[in-house]
Amino acid sequence: MSSSDEMSIDPTQDDDGIIIDKQQTKIRVSFLLSPSVRHNRHQLELPSEPMAVPSNIRKRGLSAIVNHLLDRGDKDDDNDDDSASDDDDNERLPSIPFDFLLNDKLLRLPLDSAARNLGLSTEHALELHYFPARLPPKKEGQSEQLPDWIMVMEYNNGRLWSGGADGVIRTFEQEGEELKSGCVISAHTGPIKCVSSLTDATSDLTYVATGSMDQTLVTHAYNSKKGELSLHAVYSGGHGNSISSVALAGGGSGGGDGKQIMASGDWDGGLAIWNVPGSSSSSSNNDNVGGDANGKKSSKKRKDNNSNSTSSSTEGTIQEVQPIQSVRAHSSNISGLAWGYNSTSSSQPSTLLTGSWDHGLKVYDVSRMDCILALNGSRVVTSLSRCSNSDVVATGSPDCTVRLWDMRTNGEGGSGSQIADKTLRQSHKSWVSAIQWSPTDPFVLATTSHDGTLKVWDIRSSLPLHTVKATANKGDKSLCLAFGDGFIYSGGSDCVVKKFAL
Repeated sequence: MSSSDEMSIDPTQDDDGIIIDKQQTKIRVSFLLSPSVRHNRHQLELPSEPMAVPSNIRKRGLSAIVNHLLDRGDKDDDNDDDSASDDDDNERLPSIPFDFLLNDKLLRLPLDSAARNLGLSTEHALELHYFPARLPPKKEGQSEQLPDWIMVMEYNNGRLWSGGADGVIRTFEQEGEELKSGCVISAHTGPIKCVSSLTDATSDLTYVATGSMDQTLVTHAYNSKKGELSLHAVYSGGHGNSISSVALAGGGSGGGDGKQIMASGDWDGGLAIWNVPGSSSSSSNNDNVGGDANGKKSSKKRKDNNSNSTSSSTEGTIQEVQPIQSVRAHSSNISGLAWGYNSTSSSQPSTLLTGSWDHGLKVYDVSRMDCILALNGSRVVTSLSRCSNSDVVATGSPDCTVRLWDMRTNGEGGSGSQIADKTLRQSHKSWVSAIQWSPTDPFVLATTSHDGTLKVWDIRSSLPLHTVKATANKGDKSLCLAFGDGFIYSGGSDCVVKKFAL
């Protein structure tokens, strides 16, 4: 299609199907394919020559123009005459819904209004970066009814881990349209309040840390080859109240000493740092994990269920671990923890980010355990998640609001000028119970709420992209979520794990 053909396009309807007056004001725009589109760019890229479009056109109208220029969509989608051959029509690719960025903001208003709000002049062509829109989450399966509420969950290495109000850890894997429960182990006597998992590349073991209202903190080791989950270590001496948050880190094969560490927070605002015993520690119980800084550690051998002998295997030896550091980080419940990294390729964390019911957020230097940044918000922090590629943090609150915090520091113990607080438009109708950033897209995050909904957000807009019902019945609460490989999972007071395709 020639550039002259592109310049002549004059859509007769806007995205609401309203007839457009051909004499109305026009705005010149250039369509630029977003750099975030990495696949099939040659099929989606358009010439960048400016063209005129109606000034009040919206996203759907612009999407129709781009599809027309790309020669995509059904024959009836445009005003082609009947002379086009059936063969040509059959060769056309299906239309794609597109989203548009104007000055790095998602277009959600008429084009002229958006340009005016951003202070952009329309005397020159506006640059619109386009990319395929994110489709609404589509329910693809669910688990059977579980005995109690699903409090927390995390996805790791192809497996979903959940913690229930009955104190039980469960794993789930997809089987047809149903999520089948795998390993089931009673880990606590009270409701599980937090979970974190980490796969050790050197041993193929996955460590699962859970904290509970019964004031216990433990790790279990999952052997993927044997399909077995067993108690690995018990952590004592760091907390005197319910464990409300936990985060594992380290253990990668790239850089660092390859050892795992763990942070945990409690209801009183206490923060503890632990060295997680490795897979070799069970056969060498006198080794000091973490060197001089490591807390005291002893080992206990568990009796085999089928004999009177004891087992010295990894599964049979339970480690007892003391904290490396223990501080009073906040004056109230630490509801969220996240490790910070100097670079996306680093496997060892450099900072620890905390959020609390005392309205505060803090950044700790891991090597010194000094607080290098403290921010005071206006609301309780009920949940916290860190962006995958920077120390930008999203938090949820009881006031139904999602807030973004740029908590990057200058590396010298002081804060940089980029620290900011941005509030997204209030959309939930109740307490924001969980929040998680997409592991693959630094602009996308998801939230669940006591209103029973799951929302997907793009932070370049203050409004959510999509909202879906995440619970079965009215009044049920959605309590947790986890991003998977192209999926998102949720759970709550309806006692069912649901899986949505993204």
